[in-house]
Amino acid sequence: MIKIKLGLIVLLLLGLSSLNAQTMKRYEVKSGEIQYKILGTGNMMGIPTKISGKSSLVFKDYGSLELSHEKFSQDIMGDKEITEDITKFDGGMVYSVDLEEKIIYKQKIPLDSDDPALSLKGKKSLAALGGKKIGNEKVLGYDCEIWELSGVKTWMYKAVPLKTETKVMGIKQTQVASSVKFDISISEDKFKLPNYPIKTMADMMQENQMQMQKEMQNMSPEQRKMMKDMMQNMGKMFQ
Repeated sequence: MIKIKLGLIVLLLLGLSSLNAQTMKRYEVKSGEIQYKILGTGNMMGIPTKISGKSSLVFKDYGSLELSHEKFSQDIMGDKEITEDITKFDGGMVYSVDLEEKIIYKQKIPLDSDDPALSLKGKKSLAALGGKKIGNEKVLGYDCEIWELSGVKTWMYKAVPLKTETKVMGIKQTQVASSVKFDISISEDKFKLPNYPIKTMADMMQENQMQMQKEMQNMSPEQRKMMKDMMQNMGKMFQ
């Protein structure tokens, strides 16, 4: 079953592209706590599909510390599957919780990129990445700018996403704020992660490489060379 993770799309398009190496200000609001509703419907390869769920976003220090929690169910012809994701940004590090394996993966965000978009925030960042402002609309009384990038429409209030629409493989999915609180005091408990072992993405790649090396023993010389080249290229991605 294909899982559509709207929260992840939003983080990739807005969060990572809006970082500033000097201030780490991702938003124009100091702190916030937002609850969202997730709804989706459509036909995936001709099969009726429904999606429903909730997500939350809590941040402080203009987004330098943030935790998002998303949980939704995807129903395809009566076959229901639940997806749950927890992601935390803390300075220059991102933590992704694998609730099934009970492991937390961490990865450093490349703040020293030559991409000029990484030194901008909000609408300037979206514009640098090719996004376009297509209008204005209020969400829960907040005047938002509507931006479109890579097929994803985002309603932003001071760079904070209050609504997002996307269409993937025939499924239209919407995530819209149901409750918004800005400039509030937020307890550190809101940012706690499960007490799981923490591994780097490099650790995960090393484990996969060890498994591949065992499998390579039964391969031909040509197959081993191809596999070795692939592992080296994958390893460079997480250096």
